[in-house]
Amino acid sequence: MITLTIVYVFFVVLFASFLQTLTGFGYALAAAPLLALAINPKDVVMLVLFTGLLVKTVMAWHTRHEGRFSDIILMFIASIAGALPGAFVMSYISNDSLKILIGIVLVVVTVLMYRRVTVRIENHRIAQAIVGLNSGFLASTTSLNGPPIVLYYMNEEKEKETIRANLARYFVLGNSASLVLSYFLGTLNVSNLATNVVVSIPALLIGFWIGEKVFAKVDGQMFRKVALGVISVSGMVSLGSGLWNWLH
Repeated sequence: MITLTIVYVFFVVLFASFLQTLTGFGYALAAAPLLALAINPKDVVMLVLFTGLLVKTVMAWHTRHEGRFSDIILMFIASIAGALPGAFVMSYISNDSLKILIGIVLVVVTVLMYRRVTVRIENHRIAQAIVGLNSGFLASTTSLNGPPIVLYYMNEEKEKETIRANLARYFVLGNSASLVLSYFLGTLNVSNLATNVVVSIPALLIGFWIGEKVFAKVDGQMFRKVALGVISVSGMVSLGSGLWNWLH
C-alpha cells in the first residue's frame, strides 16, 4: 500500500540523489533533516548511510575513468584520526556553540572562495592530511564532512569531473566504514529499513539520471557556484540551528 510517507521518502531521496550526482556531495545534508520530519530519527541515520552508499557506489563506477582511490586515501585515513578529537571536543563544548563556530567558518571560507581568494600549497600530502583531519572532525561533530574536501579541490582549481569523481570515492569509503561500525555496534537494524530502502532505490536511480543530464550541461564556473552555494547553505543552517537553540 502506497502511503503519504512512502511518497514523501521517494521524493526526498530523489532530490538528495540529484544533488549528490550534480555536485558530488550534499546527500546527507539534503536527506537527513527532511527524512527526520517523517520517520524515526534513528532510522534516518541508517537509511541515509545505506542509500547514500548505494548512490555513491553508482557514481564511483560511473566515474571510474575520472577519479582514483589513491588520490583520496590519505584524506580518508586522516579523517578517521580527525574523528577522535571531534568526539573529545563534543564532550567539553556544547553542540550549539560548535555549530555556531563551524557555521561561521564555513560561511567565511565560502565568501573568500567566491572572491577567488586561494591558498598556495607547497606540500600537497600535508595539505591532504590536514583536510582529512578537518573532514573527520566535522563528521563526528556536525556530519558536515564534505566541505573541506570540496574547498581543497576548488582551491587547486581541479576540473569538475575530477572533484565529483574523487568525492564519490571518498564517501564510498566513509559510508562503508560507518555501516561496518554500526553493524558491530548493533545499531544497524535492517528490518526497520527494508520498506524505505525498496522505495529509495528507484528514487536514487531517477535522481542520478537527472543529475547526470544536468551535470553534462553545467560548465566549470556554474559547477563552482552551485557547490559553493550548497556549502554556504550548510554553513548557514549550522549557524542558524546553533543560534536558535542557544537563544532559546
